[in-house]
Amino acid sequence: MVIDFKFTLDFRLKAILLFILILYFSNSFSQSISTDRPSAQTDNSTTLHYKAFQIESGLMFPFMKNELNSISVPNLLLRYGILEKIEVRFSTDLMFSSKNKETFISPIQFGSKIQMIKNEEFQLAFVSMLTIQSKNSDSLKSFYENIVTKIVGGNKISDKISLGYTFGHDIIYNAENEFNYSILIGNSISEKFSGFIEFYGNWQYMLDDKNKAINFDFGGSYLLNKKMQVDAYFGRGLNNDTYFASIGFSYLFMR
Repeated sequence: MVIDFKFTLDFRLKAILLFILILYFSNSFSQSISTDRPSAQTDNSTTLHYKAFQIESGLMFPFMKNELNSISVPNLLLRYGILEKIEVRFSTDLMFSSKNKETFISPIQFGSKIQMIKNEEFQLAFVSMLTIQSKNSDSLKSFYENIVTKIVGGNKISDKISLGYTFGHDIIYNAENEFNYSILIGNSISEKFSGFIEFYGNWQYMLDDKNKAINFDFGGSYLLNKKMQVDAYFGRGLNNDTYFASIGFSYLFMR
């Protein structure tokens, strides 16, 4: 069965527009943009300020065995600070399969990030996301839930070097649960340009063969101004045949 593209697109647009309209009619404090992009798995260890609203988007190009597997757009993450140390989050994608020429919806994620510790040298946050996702690309009628929880940390090593890391657990219904982890080293090359290198992976610990994936990526971001950022990153699997590339744009809304 092929997805009713018009239905899925209308549903997705209405959900995004409703989320934006609810959050737009509020004031926010002054804040420079700080994104979860462009790393693959290490989130930013700080939350948005109260009533700040941020859009993070991009294009993702994953490859399997040197062949383009799909194109992901808009690679969307919406963030809104409901309190000074708590933000709500919404994430989704529209996937274009280059292999079977189908279009389908990626997981829809709702959740929050809570700031636990924040000072100049160290930050720690807790992220929890509920995923509602179609089991395959043929139907939107079959769903299963996935609950992702993780601790996100960050340390200032020097004026230019920082360390980021995550450790999380995925509870996947009708599938194998897994741990996930990441470690990232960031370098503020200038006031506007920064780069990073990251290692990350997951471990499906309940399987007999203890399936593990280890990946590597690197990239950078450039601040167009205090509210706008562009980025790009590239990566590959170290023990698998995955390759990927992504470019992105993020904007912080303030009134």
